[in-house]
Amino acid sequence: MSNDITGNPYIVDTASSTLVTARRLRIQSVRWVSVAASAGDAVSVQNALGQVLWSSSATGSNYAEAQNWPHESPLVADGLKVPTLGSGSLYISLFP
Repeated sequence: MSNDITGNPYIVDTASSTLVTARRLRIQSVRWVSVAASAGDAVSVQNALGQVLWSSSATGSNYAEAQNWPHESPLVADGLKVPTLGSGSLYISLFP
């Protein structure tokens, strides 16, 4: 599978230093599901300038982690890239 930004949530399963999207996003939640991960697998979500917006590191196999932001104060990103994705998929839900 490859990255899918046609719906909501965006589904990112391929790490790349190139932008997933250049548009401005109002992020509601980020969820990393890392099936068959190893302790130390990592994920990093950055804006277009390379500033880290969210990151995590797996503590073992079948690791999952999520973070939510309220409607009043979403995580705003000007552009989005995922240069590190040790395993699994990243689900990025957007506010309408």
